[in-house]
Amino acid sequence: MKRDTVENAFFPITVNPLLKGLISRFDKECPTDGNLLLNSLKDFLGAPVSLCPTCRHISRRIAKPFYELGSRFLRVEKEFMRNQFLNQEYGEAWLRGFGLMMKGVEKFGVRVPFTPAGPFEIVWNFTYQCNLRCKHCYENAGGAKRPELSTEEAKQVLDILSKVAGIGLPALSFSGGEPLARRDFFELAAYAKKHIGYVSIASNGTLITKDNAKRIKDSGIDYAEISIDGATPSVHDDFRGIPGAFERALEGVKNCVEEGIDTCIATTIHRDNLSELGKLIELSKQLGVRFMHFNYIPTGRAKAYVELDLTPDERLHVLETIGKEIIGLYLQAKEEELKSGKSNVKVDRFFSTCPQYASVMRELSKRFGEKFMVEAHYAAKKGVESVANFLGGCGAGRLYCCLEPNGDIKPCVFFPTNKNTVLGNMLKDNFEEIWDKHPLLWKLRIREKLEDYIVDGKRVGCGSCPDKYICGGCRARAYSYFNGNVNTPDIGCIHNKPLWEKIVGNKR
Repeated sequence: MKRDTVENAFFPITVNPLLKGLISRFDKECPTDGNLLLNSLKDFLGAPVSLCPTCRHISRRIAKPFYELGSRFLRVEKEFMRNQFLNQEYGEAWLRGFGLMMKGVEKFGVRVPFTPAGPFEIVWNFTYQCNLRCKHCYENAGGAKRPELSTEEAKQVLDILSKVAGIGLPALSFSGGEPLARRDFFELAAYAKKHIGYVSIASNGTLITKDNAKRIKDSGIDYAEISIDGATPSVHDDFRGIPGAFERALEGVKNCVEEGIDTCIATTIHRDNLSELGKLIELSKQLGVRFMHFNYIPTGRAKAYVELDLTPDERLHVLETIGKEIIGLYLQAKEEELKSGKSNVKVDRFFSTCPQYASVMRELSKRFGEKFMVEAHYAAKKGVESVANFLGGCGAGRLYCCLEPNGDIKPCVFFPTNKNTVLGNMLKDNFEEIWDKHPLLWKLRIREKLEDYIVDGKRVGCGSCPDKYICGGCRARAYSYFNGNVNTPDIGCIHNKPLWEKIVGNKR
């Protein structure tokens, strides 16, 4: 048995009861000081926190030793925690994430991969409206009008999210459709920022004029992710379905940069733009923005273009190309630190949503004499390189979830919308009860249930993969290729190449 499998069998009997009991001792709401769980963390990190005598006693005698052991177990440096939670502009989001992590241990115990007491992030498909006709649109946006939440109903949703698990949602991303197509976007973005630690927008960029970029900044949005799917107008516009989309999207990126907004180019890599990857990375460097690779998933409108999905070899090439950029920055930062004791190199510039990213990065780092992993959605940050096991690859329904424009809840944006994938509705059902108990979410969280297939006499699949706890495969791709079974293999992974060739190869 693998170590993580043993731990998942051992912890519920031995460690988890002890941890749950300890955390319950300082998971208190003090009428004088407020949330002791978060305040005790600030106290542990050296922040000036005013605590009543009872809270101070609990913080120093119970919470502090617990945090000391926890940071050593996860190999997370205390200085890193101090910088992220106290000295960084997004400290509120990090604190809420930590609070949800602690309450997750209290609720569910320690498991590999980990499940917090509420999502770290929610992607809100804010509207079905869109001015483009992209081939890969998971929402199948545009076309006939469909029911959406009103402005006041959307504010009710934000009120609920601000109180998730008694901590509040750390991060919210407005997506779509095109979020800027709704007239009330800026009103709701500003409202969201008052209630949630970190707020971002995922946009096609064509509506981000200079004026709208300023309004994005003024509404408090922390991060703008703009889709650029080709380094040339012909490639981008063909995929996005509207002539002139490339130039307008590029202007949107530049307008955000001029306003000082943390900006990222987001690219869905598929077979028709694979050759543009290097140029897109260079474009992001020239513009001084981040780069995010999105997995192509044949769902929504993309179901009609399933042939655009990458082969396992093509996907590995993409991840290694992006990974080498991260390693280059990481080694540059390390060299500067050895020479001067500090570095100004920003290593968190290149990302991927592909769960296999962690295992690919681990193997790449070995080639350069290093030993670290970079989790999907995360870049190399000194101080947390070793927590990939804990974060665990695919976060669908475990680290994050999705809201539809009408308030429906799904595990992930890449899941189709049907009676089997909609978990409930924000205004009709209890979100925390859904998060804690829904059977589909627990199917996605428990890696021991992942399945294999026998191909040419060999066992192939995510179930027997040694990396299933740091990756787990894309559950949305599994759902798409295996008629709704979320436990089946992600056939886009290089380890599952024989299964890809058996299912897809002969059809191409």
